[in-house]
Amino acid sequence: MNEIVLYSHLALGLALLAALATGKIRAWRGASMATALLLALTGAFNFMTRMSGAPKGWHAGMGIKVLLALHVIGMVFLITRSGADAVKAARWRKGALVSCVLVVLIGLYFSNMAR
Repeated sequence: MNEIVLYSHLALGLALLAALATGKIRAWRGASMATALLLALTGAFNFMTRMSGAPKGWHAGMGIKVLLALHVIGMVFLITRSGADAVKAARWRKGALVSCVLVVLIGLYFSNMAR
């Protein structure tokens, strides 16, 4: 069960990253919002079930990761729901893309390097 949730979490993250990178967030409105919510739920599940021992700096890193992930989810909701002009939506998408990449890098660091 844990492996299924882990790999679905990774697939959802890649799908959201691809939607942000290609600028299809607004075109795939329903799928983008559902992906963002499912990503948050599977991330919370992985967070609760896979934690065995906290390496040094883990709490600070996870706090930053959660805040950046909330930024990505907020930007996805803003991009899909608002009627902002193209320049503002592009700026929001760029910010969400940067935050998304940072979330992935922080997760990779703490799951592979900090053990």
